[in-house]
Amino acid sequence: MSNPQEISTRWQQNDWKDMFKHVLGKQVELIDGQIKCLKSSRKRTSVWKLMITNHIQSLPVVLKIYKTPLKQNHEVEINMYEKANQLFQKFMPKLYGIERNDDEIWMFFEYVQPLRGQIKLVPKHLEKIIPTVAKFHAHTFESHYLPYKDTFDAWVPPYHSKEKNREKTKHIEKTKKYLDEGMKDRTIRKMLEPHYDVLQRILQKGPIFFPEVVEAGQSLIHGDLHIHNISCHNASEDSDWKIRFVDWESVKYAPVWFDLVVLVEILLDFRGDWQKNAEEIRKKCVHAYSEEMKKYGITFSTDPLILLKMTYLQRTLEKKLSNHIRRVLRGEKSLLLTKYLQKIKDWGKELDLY
Repeated sequence: MSNPQEISTRWQQNDWKDMFKHVLGKQVELIDGQIKCLKSSRKRTSVWKLMITNHIQSLPVVLKIYKTPLKQNHEVEINMYEKANQLFQKFMPKLYGIERNDDEIWMFFEYVQPLRGQIKLVPKHLEKIIPTVAKFHAHTFESHYLPYKDTFDAWVPPYHSKEKNREKTKHIEKTKKYLDEGMKDRTIRKMLEPHYDVLQRILQKGPIFFPEVVEAGQSLIHGDLHIHNISCHNASEDSDWKIRFVDWESVKYAPVWFDLVVLVEILLDFRGDWQKNAEEIRKKCVHAYSEEMKKYGITFSTDPLILLKMTYLQRTLEKKLSNHIRRVLRGEKSLLLTKYLQKIKDWGKELDLY
């Protein structure tokens, strides 16, 4: 999608320099030689880093290009920037402007340096991120969502509804199908067989395996809160990191603990070097989040550590397990499947799923 030459040409044709007058205080120019593609996915979106200058100072800018017709998740992200940027200005990059034409939408927003590349991530860094996550959730937690309900309900997907539960049920049926297919493959069978009977029993209890997860409270959540989607202006140890989240395509109104599962538990699944201290890391992160939420008058009647485990299993059983079994059936690798299976076994027993 697009290329540096096309971006430069469109910049001139559309006179986009006027979009940034209020940013640098003077009319700006695009530095043609510093247009860099950061990401391109399946010809649906591409992300570019541009440099603009007023000849006194320069400023990096992100350009995200969407191909039309838009997918739902792309509509959600654009709406987050257009309709919710003021509400969430402390949590997301500033929007500079949006240009629409028949086949593409070009959105320009603030470049905030990715956290990765500034630091070598260690567990204590999660406790620097979690206060911002809690503050973001508190903005629209339960009754705090009501003043914005009419605006958000038009485009923010809900997690808990009859329609969404039907979708979850379809994914669970696919999981059962893939389990049976996997049992016919000699290699995959070795992985699945020790868990097969327990999984079949557990899957009958869906699609909501733990009502406590929904009852604990919902808000707008980021939905894909892994480290690659976290940026900050300055990640030095003694500074206020001023965290900003990027890639808002997965936003939904959903149980708040889903964001903690991705930020903490999925990261633990990937970080083999953290495994020996996983329980300590998990407890510290859960405590940090719960204490931050208390500052906004939000408490949880269920043990927060139990809520994290419940939400991990709910997320896994309702869709992720299906996706990862399908991957291995296709001959692809899955770094998470063995983790999913083991935690379903261990935590499922602990939480009386079987």
